[in-house]
Amino acid sequence: MNTRERKEYQAVVSHPFQVFNGIFLTLPLDGIRQTGLRVPLLQEACEAGLERSESPVEILEEFFRSQGLADREDQTALLFRIIQYVERQVVLVDALEDARYAHLNDLGGAESLQSLMQRTRRHGLTEELKAIMHDYAVRVVLTAHPTQFYPGNALAIITDLAQAMEQNDLVSIRKLLHQLGLTPFFQSEPPTPFDEAVRQSWYLEHVFYSAAPELYMRVAQALDDPEATAISDGLIAVGFWPGGDRDGNPFVDAETTRAVAKRLRVTLLRCYRRDLRDLRRRVTFKHTSAILDELQNQVEAAMLHPDTHPLRPADLLEPLAEVAEWVESQYNGLYLEAIRMFQFKVRLFGMHFASIDIRQDSRVLKAARNEVLEACWPGGVAAFEALPLEERVDQMLSWQPELTTELAEERHRDALQSLAAMRDIQQTNGAKACHRFIISNCRGAEDVAGVLLLARAAGWEDPESVDVVPLFETIDDLARAKSEMQWLYAQPRYRQHLDGRKSRQTIMLGFSDGTKDGGYLRANWSIYQAKEGLTQISREAGVTALFFDGRGGPPARGGGNTHRFYASLGDEIENREIQTTIQGQTISSNFGIPRSATFNMELLLTAGLQNRLFGLEHTDADGADARLMDELSETSFAHYQQLKTHPAFMAYLETYGTLRYYGETNVGSRPTRRQSSGPLTLDDLRAIPFVGSWSQLRQNVPGYYGLGTALEALEQQGRLEEATRLYEQNAFFRALVENSMQSMLKCDFRLTAHLASHPEFGGLWTQIFEEFERTKRLVLLISNQSALMERNPAIRESIGLRDGLIKPLLVIQQFALMKRAEGASGWEDETLKRLIIRSMFGIINASRNAV
Repeated sequence: MNTRERKEYQAVVSHPFQVFNGIFLTLPLDGIRQTGLRVPLLQEACEAGLERSESPVEILEEFFRSQGLADREDQTALLFRIIQYVERQVVLVDALEDARYAHLNDLGGAESLQSLMQRTRRHGLTEELKAIMHDYAVRVVLTAHPTQFYPGNALAIITDLAQAMEQNDLVSIRKLLHQLGLTPFFQSEPPTPFDEAVRQSWYLEHVFYSAAPELYMRVAQALDDPEATAISDGLIAVGFWPGGDRDGNPFVDAETTRAVAKRLRVTLLRCYRRDLRDLRRRVTFKHTSAILDELQNQVEAAMLHPDTHPLRPADLLEPLAEVAEWVESQYNGLYLEAIRMFQFKVRLFGMHFASIDIRQDSRVLKAARNEVLEACWPGGVAAFEALPLEERVDQMLSWQPELTTELAEERHRDALQSLAAMRDIQQTNGAKACHRFIISNCRGAEDVAGVLLLARAAGWEDPESVDVVPLFETIDDLARAKSEMQWLYAQPRYRQHLDGRKSRQTIMLGFSDGTKDGGYLRANWSIYQAKEGLTQISREAGVTALFFDGRGGPPARGGGNTHRFYASLGDEIENREIQTTIQGQTISSNFGIPRSATFNMELLLTAGLQNRLFGLEHTDADGADARLMDELSETSFAHYQQLKTHPAFMAYLETYGTLRYYGETNVGSRPTRRQSSGPLTLDDLRAIPFVGSWSQLRQNVPGYYGLGTALEALEQQGRLEEATRLYEQNAFFRALVENSMQSMLKCDFRLTAHLASHPEFGGLWTQIFEEFERTKRLVLLISNQSALMERNPAIRESIGLRDGLIKPLLVIQQFALMKRAEGASGWEDETLKRLIIRSMFGIINASRNAV
């Protein structure tokens, strides 16, 4: 293990944490000192009890006895105070890690832009890099997924606390800790979709507005191109799902989408006005002052009267170019960098700030399409379905239905209204403001063509500025994606549509539902193969495939080290753009401050450029790697399928996991299941509560399950060295293994060891535990490590510190789940339920990428 990195983490995070935690104990908060003194006692009791194989019920009951707490009300009050205290300890760690970001991350290391440029110059590839930059892009898409368990005011405290810690401002730190102690974390009501949009727009204004253009300027300077003439205006783009993602969310409608677009525009104009005020205070020279005054007037008029004072990016960029030219030629370039920075902001953000994506499920869209056909097509749906496939698709790509009445079903009306809203938003905020319609659970070509039919039904004469994005999620859909898109490319009218979109087709791949459906290894390999196949047929058709990855925070939902993932993709996979979702916790942990946002966007940028310029050190020339991955994937999938079909599988998660409680946390507007009634099924269950429940059980099944069995099959055949070679030489497999290690490092089966003898769940628990042990043994063997994440000591230390803090919460949560399962436990059922829900916040926040 890298001792230096471990000691660095301890010096800048672990030791200061103890100091600030001591300050927290001295604050004038009700019962804070008594609670703070009992928390470490409970932490020790939990660790000792788990080591002795005691159940959470036994651990807590013994702790109550040791503290002389016999009264149920006193016990209950203490548990809630401990939960609240530990939540604040987690905030301290988050703030410290943000404050010490530069110490904990190698900002100029091998994966940085600086390193890439040095390597590029060394190989004489600077001109090639400039050529690539004309159409290369990174797009990070902020989603509305309910994975952020900090309320907005707590996130603001973390930001301010990190800044105070960075400046060593002890007075402010004390005040902020006091504020933290008085701030509730639990929201009594769930947010509306517009509330979610407002919360995410905070990151646009306070993080991305400065981080994206800063990176853009660094790229321009690295290329010796200060005006960024060789760089695409879309090099760094931000997407936005709040207010546009209506997949399974009945609370999002067209009016929400319009309101969010307006909010983004106003927020951006407010930022522009602030920058123009700053420029006017500095650029006070002859000829330039009047131009800047007029620009500020235009921005303010556009803010106050958007209908009568429209504003386009060119209205700002053309006068700014004149100002820059005058300053450079007449005034020695004084404040030229500030002018260029503002120019870059306008180039990147336009009048929209972020591009709103609209998303809906294919089944809803098909039903809406059928209602349109029933109303407008001669003979209705039956007559239309009787046509050959080619003719049906051709009609959907050209026919202009004329609806005389509204559709009967509300969700079907929204499908049309959302497309009408897209058209209107483009007219006010620009074409980039809202141009993508994503089809969840896309089944193929008809679903894609159907969206363009609905667009015409919604009033578009020609939806030429609409990008239809199929989202392939299940293992079967991923396997079918290549043939479906190949057939669609061959349809003349669709190809004509693509020609108007620069012959580019965005295709989204879903990691979360793919993993839920096929398990960790099979899902990731299926997505890799789908990308290879889609790249091949797209290139043959003269189309550029743009892959958009639907990723969550943990490896089980496509998270983990994303730089290594993208850097591991060979030239058989198109990477003209890197597009990925960032959700909830991942936004606050990886993009929560300008420094971390800039660095993480930089890593995405360099990952794709590295591939384009240098390729992979190892290529699978003879196909041996692919054949071995196929074999491992099939074995892993078969074992995962056995787990999924276990008769106790869903009952296990519902009884001893937190599956049933996600909808009551009030962290998001979207329901936790797709169907609102009937028994809960795995297909109906969304990936977030599925993965999150395993995380809080400390079993993290979706992040590794099946990998160990696949490796053991090779071991039993005397072929494990093939997996070792694959790990050493194949960057993609190595990234998968290392991300699975992160999932396993966050496991602790001692917490649920009491279930080993459970009459209903004992066999299932043992099966999962044995797979964990098997996987851990074999990944350590093939990677030549003695401990999980041995080569990532800072992450290991962070996980260790956080897991130690939340151990009482994990025990409290399992205690409450056990008591509820018992029925007549002597505890009020509502109290137990509240303990489960309240403990979820600290546990998930501590993990930073639990869901």
